[in-house]
Amino acid sequence: MRNTGDQGSATEADQPVDGAGHGPASPSETDGTPRENSLGVDLCLSHPELVLTEAVESTPDITVRPEQMVDDGTSSFLVIEAVGEGLDQFEAELERDSTVYEPVVLDWTETNRVYRVRVADSAIRLTPSLVRAGGRMLDIEGTGGQWQVQAQFRSRAALSQFRSECSERSITFRLDRLYWTSGEANAGVCGLTADQQVALETAHREGYFDVPRGISQAELADKLDISPSAMSQRIRRGMDQVVGSELGLSDE
Repeated sequence: MRNTGDQGSATEADQPVDGAGHGPASPSETDGTPRENSLGVDLCLSHPELVLTEAVESTPDITVRPEQMVDDGTSSFLVIEAVGEGLDQFEAELERDSTVYEPVVLDWTETNRVYRVRVADSAIRLTPSLVRAGGRMLDIEGTGGQWQVQAQFRSRAALSQFRSECSERSITFRLDRLYWTSGEANAGVCGLTADQQVALETAHREGYFDVPRGISQAELADKLDISPSAMSQRIRRGMDQVVGSELGLSDE
């Protein structure tokens, strides 16, 4: 995930997140007022025993997006979406992946398949340690053996705790972006964040939603100087927000 320049900087992202004077200061650290913002981060994480990493690494043209994890008391089930070329190869690699077993196809198109898998007890899961540290998973997708994570943490200390847990498990941890979120960023049209609104406006202006498309997602990402992964997240989450808002739908 490349820095967009609007929230945090590459310099901030490279600095330690624990200890005074490192990373962006919160309001409470600069003027003594209570901090109302949370810490937003874009991370890149990798380890061969992370759930689904074997299959993701073996099929670099496929992007995997975990959608839902359910524990019935005896097994953990994970629903994932796989997108891209070579889905038959991915499905074969999924059968061989030691971190999951018993894959079942739930839905499919030519370039998109949804699977339910059981998670092996030996597999490393990111979400429990992230939540335990005081974080919230916003989005995650895997490609080429790496996992791009967008998350929020209650403080820099919480992020530092999560990074320590990753280090203890030998999980490669790369901080790509670090920024304080702002309530003002959620005041856009239909409740969109500023980033989501810019992404959707640019996509519409450049013909991304036309049939046929006037521009690819990768080209849109280049225009906004962000990664294709970040562009995908902003469009998907932004469209979900717009549809929910316009149709009066609730997440509850």
